[in-house]
Parts: sequence; structure tokens; C-alpha cells
Amino acid sequence: MEEKNKEAQKLELKKVLSFWMIWGIAVGAVVGDGIFTFTGYAVASAGSSVIIAYLIAGITQMALMLSFGELVVWKPSAGGPSIWVKELLGEKWELVSSVSYSIGWIIAGGSTGLATGTYVYWLLDYAGIHLGNITLWVTVFAILFNVIFAIMNILGVDIAAKAQLIMVLFLVAIMVAYAAFATPHINFSYFKENFMPNGFFGFLAAIPIGVYAYMGASTIIFSGEEAKRPIDISRALFWSSLTFIILYSWDLVCAVGTIPYNEVVVFYQALYSTSAERLWGPAGGLIITFGAWLAAATCILMGTMYQPPRNLYDLSRRGYKVPKWWGYLHPKYKTPTYATLFVLVISIILIILGAMAGQTTVYAMLGYSLVWAWAVSWIFTLAAAIQLRKKHKDVIEKLPWKVPLWPLTPAFAVISLGLIFFAMILDMFLSYGALTAFVTILGNLTWTILLIIATKYIIPKNK
Repeated sequence: MEEKNKEAQKLELKKVLSFWMIWGIAVGAVVGDGIFTFTGYAVASAGSSVIIAYLIAGITQMALMLSFGELVVWKPSAGGPSIWVKELLGEKWELVSSVSYSIGWIIAGGSTGLATGTYVYWLLDYAGIHLGNITLWVTVFAILFNVIFAIMNILGVDIAAKAQLIMVLFLVAIMVAYAAFATPHINFSYFKENFMPNGFFGFLAAIPIGVYAYMGASTIIFSGEEAKRPIDISRALFWSSLTFIILYSWDLVCAVGTIPYNEVVVFYQALYSTSAERLWGPAGGLIITFGAWLAAATCILMGTMYQPPRNLYDLSRRGYKVPKWWGYLHPKYKTPTYATLFVLVISIILIILGAMAGQTTVYAMLGYSLVWAWAVSWIFTLAAAIQLRKKHKDVIEKLPWKVPLWPLTPAFAVISLGLIFFAMILDMFLSYGALTAFVTILGNLTWTILLIIATKYIIPKNK
């Protein structure tokens, strides 16, 4: 094992990712299970005002993504924000800035994995194959596809990224086709009725659900050492954001405009499948359900099985006292093989625990924990982006890509991050009660604090 690790340290990740591959990673990581699985709950909370809530969430994400663009072209890295945070904010914050994002994607391996298994179960049910025992089969399918996507990432980032791009193009085509055909059937009276049925708090509570649906594009900031041109990452941060804001907004208007508020089905029963079934019968529901599976699958393929392994590989390579085998690269495929298998094992454990504890509650809590984890990462990454402007004005002038509308873009991102935390905590209290909200918040605070402590005392760098 030692010899393998030494040999692997001489290897480097393959620079094979083109702009469209990177765009596909970003869009696939964003247009995930959240828009299909959580949207019914968001509509139940906010009524037709959910369209505004999701638009706020989308603009929030776009502001954040655009703010990170200069960091990417400044120092491209497989460790994402850790190297930027170390240099611009200090060593004690670098671990939490990157690992918290990885924790979010590993959580998604459980939550989104369950969604992937659920959609497969429904697709088979549409086809007339009734398996029974939904918990068992959802778990089996979730684990199966996590394994398949991990193997694809091990066999080569170019293989996984090309598959991702193909799946994303099919997904985008389905979403555009749904919106185009559903638009003539919109009943505009639905927008006037129940605009905010649960008041302003109900509207506010829909924002973190929208954030969860829009999250993921910043995954590509970890592809700095595999991109052919780092500037393509910055460009993809913009174009992927614009893509999913347009897609989500158009599709959400169609869904809300074709289903009465009092008939909205909450949670796993996808809002878009219900809308499509009412318009075109079972065939419409089948197509949308397949789109939902594509959305969840692309999150696992180039989200969970792509980003965390790069982060773990980078930590090992840079001398952290972490397992050295995290830094192992396959000599042929140039991929962090053992780190990918490690992430796969954790994801499978989360899937099994989620299935045992009950998918609905666990899925929701995992979703909130994911939002927390990524928001923590964004705080430090955004702070680093602001510090780059303050400390290195001469560097900024030479960069091939610059943050548009500075300083309005990062200022809006700061305000939005505060809103994300407030709305997330509020929604947990309103939807699941004080005890569940308290336990979830305490758990997230605990691992965040421990991670910060670990940077200084538990995981110092090898000298």
C-alpha cells in the first residue's frame, strides 16, 4: 500500500474537462431531486408565491457563484476553497471551508440516493412491475446506482463527465418540453388564489427549500486541476446559473398553474409528475418521473461521487494527517480511487440508516443538514473572494475573468446567506417542531465546531 501511495503521489489528475462537460456537472448538480421531491412541500407552504421564493433562491445562488469566479482562475485547485481560504483568511479556517462542502455532498449520497431509488421504483410501477415492499426496493436501487456511479468515476473523470453531459441534455430537453406543452394549459386564477396561504412566514419557509433545489453549481470549483482551461469554470458558474434559473422558473409557473393548491401532493409524490399526468395521462407522468430520476442521478454521478473524493485527495496530498490512501490516484485512470470508495461506503450507510428511520423525516433532516453544510462553506469562500479583492488588486487586474457588478454581487450574496440560515431555522421549527429543529441545529453546530477545532489540534499538517 505504501509503495502504491508513493507512486500515486507522482501522478496528477487528468486535464480533460471541457466547458460543456463542466457546464453539465454544474447543471446536473443543481437540477437535482430537490426541484422534484421538495417542490410540492414548498408549494404547500407558500402557495403560488413559491415562484418568487424560488426566484430569490436562484438569484442568491447566482450571486454566490459569480462571486467565486475570480478565485477559480486565480488558483485552480482540486481542494476548492481550502487553498484560497488558507492564504486569504488563515490556516485555521481552510479545512472547514472545503470539508463542510464535502459533508454536504456525502449527505446527499444518502438523501438523493433515496430519491434515486424511489424514482426507479415508480418507473417500474408505471411499467406495470409492482415489486411491493417499497422500503426494501428503494434501498436496493439507491445502493445499486450509487455503486454504478462510483465505478464510473473511478474509470475516468472523462467517462463520468461525458455520461453526465448526455444525461443533463436529456433532462433539460424533458424540462423544456414539459414547460412548452404545459404553458397553454396554465390557469392564471391559480396564481391569485392562495398566493400566501400561510402568510409571510409560509413564504419565507419556502426559500430554503428553493435553496436546496438550486444548490450544487459550486461543485465545479473543485475541478480546477481537471479543467482544460480554468476560465471555463468561471464561465460555467454563470451559464449554469442562468440555465437553471430559467428552467426552474418556467417549469414552476407551469406546475403551479396546472394544479389547484388544495390538490398539491406533498413530498415524494412529484409535483411535476402530477401535473404531467393530468395533462397527458400516464405517459406524461412516466416521462417526468424519468426526468426526476435523471435529476437525482446526475447529482450522485458528478456530485457525491466526484467532489468529496477530490477534496479528500487534496487533503492527503497536502500533508494533512488523514489516511494516506485518500491521496491514491489510479495509475491508469488518474482518479482518486480509494477516496471514491470511501465516499461510496459512507453514502451506503446513510441510505440504510435513512431507510430504517423512515425516508420522509430523514430525507428532510438530511436536506436541512446539506443546506447548512454548504452555507458554512460558502461563508468562508465568499469571505476569501472579498479578501482577494482587498489584498491583491494588482492580481485582479490581470485575471482573465472578473466578478460582474462588484461590489453589488458579493454584497447581495452576504445578505442572502443570512436569509438562508434564518429561513432554514424558521422552516424547521414551523414544520417539524421545536425539538426536531433543536436537535438538527445542535447536531450541525457540533460537527462544524469540531471541524474547526480539528484543523488546529487534531489534523495539523505534517511537516
